[in-house]
Amino acid sequence: MNMFDEARTIDGMIRMLGMTQGEIAKKLGVSQSYVGNKLRLLGYSEPLRALIVESGLTERHARAILRIKDEEGRRECVEKVRDRSLTVAECEALVEVAVEARAPSLIGRAPKNERIDCFERFITESLESLRSLGIEAIKQVGHHGRHRYITISIEDV
Repeated sequence: MNMFDEARTIDGMIRMLGMTQGEIAKKLGVSQSYVGNKLRLLGYSEPLRALIVESGLTERHARAILRIKDEEGRRECVEKVRDRSLTVAECEALVEVAVEARAPSLIGRAPKNERIDCFERFITESLESLRSLGIEAIKQVGHHGRHRYITISIEDV
């Protein structure tokens, strides 16, 4: 029985018995967070569930990848984790990069200087995520008059 079979079984018990997650957890002799974490896995589509199982990813990998909201982004992440044999920590860093990559679109209509500062923080955090994956990444900032210059150097892998 894989992690998704377990999640479906727990979900079925909750529905059939009309019990809460806490009540099911007590009945199974596990914590409520254990039950909640299993049920979160049901957020994957069937094709992605199959890919995760076929790829040999662990439940912790799968839970980390759930932070990515779109199906294609999740698929790409699963394939990268599989192809690179990433650890859970490396997978979490990869997910962080994927989630943060969408951050500039969330800046909105803040004042111009605030948007620039937010974008610069985004660059800094993204480079930190790359460094956590073991990829050398450096940001240099310079000013000349009314202009700010940002130079990014990323190790070619």
